[in-house]
Amino acid sequence: MVVMEKCCCCSVRTACLIFGGFALFGSLIQVSNDAKDIYHNITMSRQDQDLNLWELYDLSNMDGLNMGTTKDEIRNFLMIAFYFSIADLFLSIAIIVAASFLIYGVLKENSNYLVPTMIVWPLDLFVRIIFVFIHSNILGFLHPISFAMNIVLCCGVVFDIFIWLCVYSYWQQLKAEDQSDLQNKPGLQNKPDNAVSSV
Repeated sequence: MVVMEKCCCCSVRTACLIFGGFALFGSLIQVSNDAKDIYHNITMSRQDQDLNLWELYDLSNMDGLNMGTTKDEIRNFLMIAFYFSIADLFLSIAIIVAASFLIYGVLKENSNYLVPTMIVWPLDLFVRIIFVFIHSNILGFLHPISFAMNIVLCCGVVFDIFIWLCVYSYWQQLKAEDQSDLQNKPGLQNKPDNAVSSV
């Protein structure tokens, strides 16, 4: 059974093309941003690292926002953010490939090209949820520093679920059409029984 027949005011086929285009464009930008962040962290001097640490420490312990955050917690948060940039870089590359297959598969109406999308998006969702738990465990979900990042990650989770439902629904439609075409092929209906071979 198809999960979704329509997505808002358009068909799931059109939605797949739209989401695939946005995902492809956004991931190309994200690859560039992640590569810059990783390079910046690797080449950052010890003095700049300490300066960045103190800026976040002062932000989390300023008057009115005194969260009691320690410097070790800030240091762990920055380390996790660096690891997330690495994971996000590989995921963005995978999404570029999957989105390209998605667009091609929709245009050619070939369900096989939709399979990479149905694998990559749940993986992206899983990684986002993990980092939300890690950020929340280190600083707390509502901590000023982690809250903004957690909101972005949670929005990404919602987007992943929605696009997966659209792709899965269209994949089901294509599979149903393929099955129907196979059954309606000439020669497959009213096929004469084979003669019983003599013993």
